This record gives sequence, C-alpha cells and structure tokens, in this order.
Amino acid sequence: MEWDEYRKICDHPSVLTRWLIEQTLRVCDGDSARVLESVLESVPIAKPLGHKGGYAIDMFKTSLKREDVAQIVSQVERAVKTDRRTNGPVERDYTHIEKTWLEYLRWCDEATDSDHRSNEED
Repeated sequence: MEWDEYRKICDHPSVLTRWLIEQTLRVCDGDSARVLESVLESVPIAKPLGHKGGYAIDMFKTSLKREDVAQIVSQVERAVKTDRRTNGPVERDYTHIEKTWLEYLRWCDEATDSDHRSNEED
C-alpha cells in the first residue's frame, strides 16, 4: 500500500489504533467490551513500506453500529468524569479518547442522516 492511500484510510473516523482500542477496552464492559475485543481479533490495515510504527499503532477499519459506538462513548465519558488514566509509558486522561469516539459517533449520525435523506428521495 502506498503512503497516500494509507493516510487517507487512517484519517477516517471509523479507523482506530490498537492503542486506542486497548485503552477504551480498559473502561468498557459487557457488549461494548465484546465489540472491541472482536475488532482486536481482526487483521489490521497493512502498513506501507518504510512504516516505522510498531504494534501499538496498528490501524483497524471498523464498522461498528451506531448503538455500539454510543454505548462506548457513554463508558468513556464516565472514565473522563472519574479521572481514569490510560496505562503505558505515558499516562493520560481519557479526554483525547473521548474526542475520538465522539467523532466516530458524529460520523455515524451523519451517515444515518444521509441514508435517511437518500431513502426519502427514492
């Protein structure tokens, strides 16, 4: 895969890093946890030649249902409110992770609105 194509794919709101999914999984349970685990069991996007990033930044294309994304957002928001921290070499709060999931949710809503408008035009 070429770099331009890889960047374009990875910029989509439904494409997530292994690190983000793993950190999200730390604060999710139930169906949300199962959904995230299934993503991690899938094959990541092939990296372009010369990519120096490791395992943690593997990228995954996802196609989560809006309801699943909303449930994940709710659980991540709870982590932000209770000041949960990520684990690893650098501890951070969950604010950035929350923003990423909210962007995914907005994309789901826009896709649903677009589908709804298309159906009305038919």
